Amino acid sequence: MRQRFQGLRLEALGAALPKGRLTAEDFAARYGEEKVARLRKAIGLGAIHVAAAGERASDLAARAAEGMPLGEVDALLFVSQTPDAAAPATAALLQRRLGLGGHVLALDVNQGCAGFVAALLLAAHLLLHPALRKVLILGGDTLSRVVDPGDHATATLFSDAGFAALVGKGGGDVWDFASATEGSEAIAIPHGGRFRMDGTAVFNFTLSKVPEQIQSLLAPEVECLLLHQANAFIVRQVARLCGFGPDRAPCDFTEFGNASSASLPLLLCDLAANRGWRGRREAVLSGFGVGLAWCSARMPVDFDAPFILHRETP
Repeated sequence: MRQRFQGLRLEALGAALPKGRLTAEDFAARYGEEKVARLRKAIGLGAIHVAAAGERASDLAARAAEGMPLGEVDALLFVSQTPDAAAPATAALLQRRLGLGGHVLALDVNQGCAGFVAALLLAAHLLLHPALRKVLILGGDTLSRVVDPGDHATATLFSDAGFAALVGKGGGDVWDFASATEGSEAIAIPHGGRFRMDGTAVFNFTLSKVPEQIQSLLAPEVECLLLHQANAFIVRQVARLCGFGPDRAPCDFTEFGNASSASLPLLLCDLAANRGWRGRREAVLSGFGVGLAWCSARMPVDFDAPFILHRETP
């Protein structure tokens, strides 16, 4: 589905990483040098970040929102596959924690790798209403709690992280979205169970479906392709199929791992904080994964806006 909106702004963005960190050397001690060497070569394995005992997805999301002006927020969306509890909604708890008014609409969104772009799309719909001024999107996951530590292919892949994005109105910017889903269980977390993934199905889906959607949004003015950091190999292949080199389709998987819905916010904050990206750039953002859902957006990104990476030193 294609949807277009005008007059929206990504006013601020934050990403937060927990203090805990596991490196390739740590994984080699756990799984053996040979397995880790293969993963380094195949997917660019580097390091992942791991939440401390008792540290929840909401804690990481709240940290990502530190310093944001929240006075005009009328709706809060919380995006996660690992909410704090089945009930109440984590969004409601964050509404109270952040001191937002009781009038604020607070909703949980059960979404993973496509979640950041999908939440931007939901925020765009909410902001069509004249009474809503700004939407705060919070999200994140603690997937380290649900992966099987005996499965080296997933335990070395997924990183815990949180994010916050403030979306408001104003200006003439156009946000152009494309979204789709296959409703697949190729990636799943059963109730009370461990994370499981059919890697072959996910790989085939990504390289066959995602580039086609991205290409439908491309225009001559697009300067960069900002992808969900599934792994370094997939980022390179999707970018290549869409005609983008590493300088225009950056990758930080080796530094941060696959952080699910926080992956794109982490990338944007890293580009602004550590890689010297400045000014407005016309970009295509694309998230894809769990549910075999994929959601992409062509939109201007202002790297001079407050994009903050909250990172604790281990």
